[in-house]
Amino acid sequence: MRGWSISLGRYFGVEVRLHAIFVLSLPVVMVLASLLDGSAMRGLGLWLLLLSAVIVREVGHALATASAGFPVDQLILLPTGSAPSEEKSLQPSTRGEQFIALAGPLSNFAAGITMALLMFAATPAIRLFAQPWVTPMHLLRSAIWAQILLGGLHLVPAWPLDAGVVLRRKLRRIRGNDSGVRASAGLSHALALVLIILGAALTNAWLIVMGSSLLLSGRGDAITRLGQQSASAITAAEVMLTEFATLSASDTLEDALRRCVHSMQDVFPVVRGPILVGSIHRDTLAQALRADGNGYVQGAMTRTVEVVSADDLLLPALQRMERNRDAQLVSVIRDEKLVGILTPTSLTQSMSMLGNARRVTEFARSIADE
Repeated sequence: MRGWSISLGRYFGVEVRLHAIFVLSLPVVMVLASLLDGSAMRGLGLWLLLLSAVIVREVGHALATASAGFPVDQLILLPTGSAPSEEKSLQPSTRGEQFIALAGPLSNFAAGITMALLMFAATPAIRLFAQPWVTPMHLLRSAIWAQILLGGLHLVPAWPLDAGVVLRRKLRRIRGNDSGVRASAGLSHALALVLIILGAALTNAWLIVMGSSLLLSGRGDAITRLGQQSASAITAAEVMLTEFATLSASDTLEDALRRCVHSMQDVFPVVRGPILVGSIHRDTLAQALRADGNGYVQGAMTRTVEVVSADDLLLPALQRMERNRDAQLVSVIRDEKLVGILTPTSLTQSMSMLGNARRVTEFARSIADE
């Protein structure tokens, strides 16, 4: 999901990103507000309230995760909360697993109840239970119900909600990995459709947005797992980029940037003689040149280097790259020589072309067999 999100910065060592689904929901909410109330700015206010409910949930969830001894290094915010990183090596106990799952909803419930008590103390005559609960026409009431409803939503056993994450892990332990994931995905898909249909019947935009977010999250999860299954049978040599340029650590930033103009690469290996010492992105070159003037590549490069053998399977290489976020590329070695590189951009293109080539080959073989 990282590729479909924008960075909001890094806070307390945690990278926070906003998913495209959340960004695209903003014009939808603003249009709805302009139709109902004639003021698109109320729609912006409602969107910010929904975002604040997600942030409250994530703070509680992150604190519980960290207290259980598991690091939190990235949050990708969806309308339903952050996308879970289930593939990390998390093996909590049943009690710890439930504690982490309940932390988010309890945080939302606590925030919503506190806001309701403060509201009643300030304006006792306000109608908290008037319909609709979440609407741009009444932002104060919506602020309370956005918290309560998001907490309640995460008690629904649909991936990627908290209860759905717990259910998927239990199903994987009971029924095996593939069967458990398929069962969880089927249930999540059905519950997402129920939310969308119910939202359409009640003309409730909140239910429609949440149901759509669950559907798209499930679709993204399925694509990710399909890619992992494909990668598990592919070696690094099959998809590595063999025609690539390298930069010297002693190159000036101007010279390096000039060479980048004539290359389609986005990330470049940095060498010192025959030794690979780091990597650098073309955007980093431009930013360093603007910020610090014409220095040397070695001062701006990333010194973290991931190296795999050409005959190694692709999936472990991808997992290493995911764990080490400082690594911008994976260097492919054969007989102690650099023979190729793997970057996120080149992998996407290579995997697509390899898939097309294999489908054409299988089709040709089927015709020949007939």
